[in-house]
Amino acid sequence: MKKANLKFLLFNFLGLEVTWAACAYGAINGNPNLGVYVGAVYITLHFLFTKNRMLDLMILLSIGTIGIIIDSINAYFGFISFLELSAEQFLIPYWLITLWLVFSLMIPYSLYWLVNHIRISVIAGAIVGSFSYWLGDKLGALHLIEPQLFGVSIFFVQWGLIFPLALVITKMLINTQPELLFIYKSSPYEKNKPK
Repeated sequence: MKKANLKFLLFNFLGLEVTWAACAYGAINGNPNLGVYVGAVYITLHFLFTKNRMLDLMILLSIGTIGIIIDSINAYFGFISFLELSAEQFLIPYWLITLWLVFSLMIPYSLYWLVNHIRISVIAGAIVGSFSYWLGDKLGALHLIEPQLFGVSIFFVQWGLIFPLALVITKMLINTQPELLFIYKSSPYEKNKPK
């Protein structure tokens, strides 16, 4: 693999981690826009560095929209809540919308190796996804429905479905746009590239 690609994959992976930390820290400390700013910088840099801008944009809009709708439904039914929201805002805060957009950009890069390992993606999604919401609750960035075990279970099931679905949607988009796949030519995901 070319060093440039390895650096981009690392940058891609760290993008969500840094944005998540900024979102949580900002929400806890009364500055919910901190995560939005950090996420916006990451997304801007991503589109400056990627050679797959149109494909990445389609994935961002597809996966991001699905995630925003799902968490809006979660908020509507009271599975999660956010203290900083006012009546004039969306059902979910802007920082959570930003997180979904940043997460969507991980799917075709640092997480794409799981596209041929759907069973692993179900388990990984269920565990990591539900853990991130649980941790957000523990830190005070959001609140899960009580009893907490029930709240965690909801996200465990949801993320066991969301993550593999995101991989499948991404693969479908990639299969329709093979001419946009520059990074995969020298990456470990060569075997996943449509023939």
